[in-house]
Amino acid sequence: MVPETENLVAMAKLSTADNVEATASTVLREKGFELHVIDVAAGKPPLLVARDKDHEFRAHSALEILGLLAVFEARGDDWQPSEEDEHHRTKFWDGLDDETDQDT
Repeated sequence: MVPETENLVAMAKLSTADNVEATASTVLREKGFELHVIDVAAGKPPLLVARDKDHEFRAHSALEILGLLAVFEARGDDWQPSEEDEHHRTKFWDGLDDETDQDT
């Protein structure tokens, strides 16, 4: 009999870090986006802009832009949150306790 632990599939774990940011930039370019940085105002952090022929996304990192792209791909032009979305967001954050991730 095979022990249960041998049947487990390893769970992927990613965290934001410089090496993931570099990969996110590459993914955006592979998806056809051109990337450039713009200054928005004195004392404010610059924005990264990802633009293709149909879209423009702005954020402070390539990972944030990938998140915006995922929202747009899932919802399209109707990306604004519904009341149900707001309820789940609030419920999630209100449910957090003081425990931390013990694996990090």
